[in-house]
Amino acid sequence: MVFHQDDSTSATKPAAKGMLHLFRVRNFVLLFSGQTISIIGDALYAVALPWLILTNGGNAQELGIVLAAYGIPRAASMLVGGWLSDHLRPRQVMLIADAVRLLLMAVLAALALEGHPTLWQLCAIAVPLGAFSGAFTPASMSIVPDTLDSEDLQAGNGLMMASMQGASLVGSAVAGVVVAAFSAGMALAIDAATFLVSAFSLVLMRTTPRVTASTQDAAPSEEEKPAASFQEQIGFWQYLGSSRLIQTNLLFFVVSSLIAGGLIEVALPALVHGPMHGGASNYGAILASWGAGALGGSIFAGTLGKRKHKGMLVLLGGLIVSVMIALLPIGGVYGAMACMLIGGIANSGITVLLFTAIQLSIPSHLMGRIMGLLMFSSLGMYPLSVALAGILSNQFGPALLFPVGGLVLGLAILFCMTQKAMRDI
Repeated sequence: MVFHQDDSTSATKPAAKGMLHLFRVRNFVLLFSGQTISIIGDALYAVALPWLILTNGGNAQELGIVLAAYGIPRAASMLVGGWLSDHLRPRQVMLIADAVRLLLMAVLAALALEGHPTLWQLCAIAVPLGAFSGAFTPASMSIVPDTLDSEDLQAGNGLMMASMQGASLVGSAVAGVVVAAFSAGMALAIDAATFLVSAFSLVLMRTTPRVTASTQDAAPSEEEKPAASFQEQIGFWQYLGSSRLIQTNLLFFVVSSLIAGGLIEVALPALVHGPMHGGASNYGAILASWGAGALGGSIFAGTLGKRKHKGMLVLLGGLIVSVMIALLPIGGVYGAMACMLIGGIANSGITVLLFTAIQLSIPSHLMGRIMGLLMFSSLGMYPLSVALAGILSNQFGPALLFPVGGLVLGLAILFCMTQKAMRDI
C-alpha cells in the first residue's frame, strides 16, 4: 500500500487512463468478472429464499428467524475474516469462503428441489452461510489494493461498486423470471453455480507480493525511511488509536448503520404500504431508483481521478443523502423515487472516494483487520436498527422516522466536517 509517492516515480509512471484502462490488468479482470457473477447469484438468493419459505407454508416470522440466523453470524465473523485476510491473504480467504458457500448452497438447492425444507434445516444452513459470507466481506474489500496500483485504486473501487449495483439489478430481475418460470430451488442452484465461477476466477489470479510502502516507493528519501518503517511495524491497536480518519469513520458508520437498515427494510415498505397506498411494485421501483443512482454515482466517482478537496466532496455528498432521506415521505411514490435516485448517486459516489482514501491510509499488513472492523461497524448494527424502526414505526408512524433519521445523519456529517482528517482526504 502506498503511503508516499516519490515525485520522480510518479513522473515516470503513466497515469490511469480512465476506468477502461483497468481491463488490461489480468488479476483485476478476473476479480471483476468473478465477483459480478457472484453478486448476480446473491440477488437470486435474496429473492428465492423468501419465496421458498412463504410458498411452502412458512410465514414472515419464520422468514425473520432464518434471516437472523444468517445475519448475526455474518456480522460476528467480519472481525475474524479481517484477521484471516491479514494472515492468509484476501484471495485465500475469499476462495475458502466461496468453496464452503458453494457446498452449502448446493445442499439448500437440493432440499428445495426435492421438497419442503424445514425451519431447522434452513437455519442449519443459514448460520454457516452467514458466517462465511461475513468472513468474505473484509477480504473482498482488501483485495482491490492488492490488485491495483494506488493511482488506479479509485477507478477500481468505482468499477467494483458499479458492478455490484448493476449485477444486483440484473440479478433481481433474473431471479423473478427464474422463480416464476421454474422454482425457488432452481434459482438457488444457479446461485450455487455462481460461487463456482467466483472461486474459479480467484484460482486463476496470479499471486503477487503484498505491496508495502517500502516495495512500492522507488527511492524514498532519508526522511521518509523512518516513517515507512514505522508504518510497516505499527500494531493494530496502536494504529487504531492514532488514526483520526479511522476513528471518525467508525463512529460515522455506526450512526449510518443504525439509521439506514431500519429505514430501508422496515420504515420504507411500511410507508409505501400505508400512507402512500402503494404496492410491492411501487416499493420495488423505489429501491430500483436507489440502485440506478448508485450505479451512476459509482461510475462518476471512479472517473474523478486525482481531484483536490475530495474530503469536502465526501462530506457534501453525505449532506445530500441526509436531505434526501428527510424529504423522502414528501411527494408520494414518485417523490420517493426521485429522492432515492439522487441519494443513491451521492451515497455511492462518496463511498468510492471514502473507501479509496481509507485503503490508501491503512498499512498493508493491517488492511484486513481494519476493513473487517469498518464492515462490522457498518453492518453490525442492522439487527438493532430494524428492531428500533419496527417499534418506532408502530408508535409514531413510518413517515416521521425519515426526517428524524435524516437529521441525525446530517448531524453526524457536520461532526465529520470538524475533523481535519476528513476534510483533508
